[in-house]
Amino acid sequence: MPELTEQEPEHDPEAPSRRRWPAVVGIVAGLAVLAGVVTVATDPSLLTGSPGPSPAPAAPPAPGGMHDQEHPAEVGALDPAARSDTEAAVRNGWRLTDHDEFDGAALDRTRWSPYTGETTGGNGRHRAENISVRDGQLVLTSRGRTSAGLAWRGGQQYGRWEIRAKTNPGVGYGDVALLWPDAEDWPEGGELNFMEIPKPQRNETHTIVHYGEDNSQVGKTVRGDFTQWHTYAVEWLPDRVVFYIDGAEVFRTTDPEQIPPRSMHLAMQQDIGPYGDDWIPALDETSPETLDFQVDWVRIYAP
Repeated sequence: MPELTEQEPEHDPEAPSRRRWPAVVGIVAGLAVLAGVVTVATDPSLLTGSPGPSPAPAAPPAPGGMHDQEHPAEVGALDPAARSDTEAAVRNGWRLTDHDEFDGAALDRTRWSPYTGETTGGNGRHRAENISVRDGQLVLTSRGRTSAGLAWRGGQQYGRWEIRAKTNPGVGYGDVALLWPDAEDWPEGGELNFMEIPKPQRNETHTIVHYGEDNSQVGKTVRGDFTQWHTYAVEWLPDRVVFYIDGAEVFRTTDPEQIPPRSMHLAMQQDIGPYGDDWIPALDETSPETLDFQVDWVRIYAP
């Protein structure tokens, strides 16, 4: 399918800013905080292709210091023999409220805002023309120092999000799916990374909760072959955050200090290295000319 080439609306967001912006000494920037909560649609017949939520202006990212990503202390592995394509939503009986199956010819701009700003650490730019919808998939493509990312336009406090995705090996790029605070008040507003795959071999993913004013982190590293299709999910409720891969729980926290305090929305992107201490390496002579992050579908469930 043809890629998007239209001029970006002024309100389209840049990438989530958590540890993504270099610190600037002596400059303090103030940004307006989004008021209220934007909720997703609640029509139970959404799988028939009903219209998505109305567009909502997205706030620009809040400038912040550079925070290296920490490797989770807890480590586990997927058991290939026990692999299942059953979704967490099916296993747990979650109620669907909205979704995108990417069956059209182009990105549904009533649901998604492409990024137009800098990538992690300022190593490149996100461009809307690097986003395509083809063969029933959303495809985010990196080319050299340009990449792609996008945010769901509707936020909510509490709920469950699940995607089916595939990453491809390549030095210098990292694939991420996360929940980001609508108020752009990271890190106090929290961040839930339910798929983060920075290594070239795509042999481990990280589930990470960011919380507190000092960007504290807790989570788990899960080892496996993430060049294959997997389902990744996060359940966020007032008393817990739970991450799932292929329907199986891989990490849970019930610590009240670690539960995000306000409304959040889904975001997906490819980041460009070098970034962090042993996180995303720099591009080198083996880096592919183009690298795709493929998403088969996105589904959002009621709290």
